[in-house]
Amino acid sequence: MNKHIYYDDKKISVGSDIEEATQNQVIVKYENGNSETLKVAIKDLLKPGNKNNLFIQTNSVSEVFEELKKHFYYIEAAGGLIQNKDKYLFIKRLGKWDLPKGKLDKGETIKQAAVRECEEECAVTGLSILKQLPNTYHIYEYKIGFAIKVSYWFHMETSSTKELVPQTEENIEEVRWLSIDEVKSVVLKNTYITIEKLVRNFFAL
Repeated sequence: MNKHIYYDDKKISVGSDIEEATQNQVIVKYENGNSETLKVAIKDLLKPGNKNNLFIQTNSVSEVFEELKKHFYYIEAAGGLIQNKDKYLFIKRLGKWDLPKGKLDKGETIKQAAVRECEEECAVTGLSILKQLPNTYHIYEYKIGFAIKVSYWFHMETSSTKELVPQTEENIEEVRWLSIDEVKSVVLKNTYITIEKLVRNFFAL
């Protein structure tokens, strides 16, 4: 299965099977450790005004991903899609709907980080993890360069009726329990592409 890393409205796809060709897709074959070719392709992708997607064709996704990490700050985060009966918890951060998540602390497991971050960002309690969801990957400007972040996601549940409180110091403006219909009509119209993909996959939308 191909791995997708998003940068704004562009993406890097990594895998052996070339996806349906698009007008704005650059294909690079990664073989025999040709890291310089990959480096040039990444640099082009990150240029302002470049609208091209990048497909890296390889038989070793893990090898390419390790090579990609050399060109970025690498950050790991964890969070959750939390269910309470027929409602799901979403946050609004910097004007867009999102799911609670945050960076791993030193020595934490990804499950511990996911639960802690959800509790801190929403004041939600009584969380239990049901299953792990697909990871998401995205690139963003960070310090004097760019970071590539992997977010580990979990489907969680709670029966708590405690009032939700947004962690404003993390730029969270609102925390709400939403029905599936509200997720479709509200969240999917104003969210990040990684969250949209995760939500659509989870609810089979």
